[in-house]
Amino acid sequence: MNKDRIPFGLNTVLFVVTLVLNLSTTLNPPVWKGYGDPYDYLHQSEIPLCSKEFYFPKKTEHFYPRPFTVPILYKIVGSQPGKIIIMQKIMHALSVFFLGHVILFFFKKLSSKILFIAFLHLLMSWWNILGWTHTLLSESLSISLLFIWLASFLLFFRIKTIYSFVFHALITIFFSFTRDSWPYIIVLFYILYALIAFLREKTMMKYLFGLIAIGLIVFVVQQNSAKIGQRYRLPIMNNIVFRILPNHEYLQWFSKKGMPYGEELRVKYGNLDNWKEVYTLYNDTGFIEFSEWVLKNGKSVYTKFLITHPAFSLLIHEKPNDLKKILSYNIGYTGDVKGYSKISQNIFPIFNVISLTVLNAFLVFLYLKSKKIILLFPSVLMIVFSFNAYLLYIADALEIERHLFITNIMIQFIGILTVMLIIDAVNLQDSYNIIKLRWVKLFRK
Repeated sequence: MNKDRIPFGLNTVLFVVTLVLNLSTTLNPPVWKGYGDPYDYLHQSEIPLCSKEFYFPKKTEHFYPRPFTVPILYKIVGSQPGKIIIMQKIMHALSVFFLGHVILFFFKKLSSKILFIAFLHLLMSWWNILGWTHTLLSESLSISLLFIWLASFLLFFRIKTIYSFVFHALITIFFSFTRDSWPYIIVLFYILYALIAFLREKTMMKYLFGLIAIGLIVFVVQQNSAKIGQRYRLPIMNNIVFRILPNHEYLQWFSKKGMPYGEELRVKYGNLDNWKEVYTLYNDTGFIEFSEWVLKNGKSVYTKFLITHPAFSLLIHEKPNDLKKILSYNIGYTGDVKGYSKISQNIFPIFNVISLTVLNAFLVFLYLKSKKIILLFPSVLMIVFSFNAYLLYIADALEIERHLFITNIMIQFIGILTVMLIIDAVNLQDSYNIIKLRWVKLFRK
């Protein structure tokens, strides 16, 4: 057997084995029934595909609209919870296989290829990732489509054909509409790669300008969809309750900008014993005028507040324990660890922010010597997901851990990729000879 095919064969074998193990792992009773969001996804998945309401649904009394990708995938399997969980497990396994398959082309050493595939599949068995496949929320499909999106971009970047461009563009649209925050990340990612292409590979510029244009169009469409579905209403309310009401100066600023019932809100909701008590505000008939103000002016006023209050925007006064939530993992939405995930549960997380920064600094140094653009890929991901963490933290004060579920996952993935790229780029024998030669010269002196 050709040695170059061994890593691809290993990737296939691990895909089959992990998929079988994933499908054989079940949670009884199901964890998703205790949450409200799954019922919104299920309701939207039953709206006819040809209806505008499926893509731009309006909020009703008992329905909070969602971006359309997750409902579409639910609809494909008949909106049946059992089949949805199976579909999510298959999507998860396929995304890992596709990502591993594409990235293998960027390695040259057999050892680094095998190590990368082994650690990639080990990471993807971590319950912090795999556990989401057992619940009817957007997290699992969002993770899977994120990895498919990254793989399709690397595939396009490698072969540069119109077919790979179209394929990536289609994946971009479906990935974007899993969560409302992804359009920001997509546009930033393309801009960073456009800068790299401008400096190193100008033949890619026209393609990247096209991707930036697609990203901006998706951004505008998704913003409009979120506005119609009132998807910004609850995050703005949450920020006002937990970040504005407790601070007299901030509350006065919002009141001067036209926010009604400022003092009444502070008295009733300014010091909640349980964060879930904020749910009462969402449909509190005593604050209808406040709710209408949030819909009409809340987002623009909160944006002005961020611009005019840099200490708040830069998280200077945030409590350390609150900031730690950005790196949360195993946050309890997916039940107890099951099956073969118990192995990776005792291994991850391996990397932290400091170790990842040091490793990527070294990888950038190697790039300056070799000029291989793939060596900048982890650094681009670091920038993009640092921005994602900041954006989501500042956008909603409620359930920060869940909204930022992807942060620690990406830290581990980037860490594994970075280490393997370093192993692949460094010639250990040459390094040994250089060190030996320098020591010989030193002793001779």
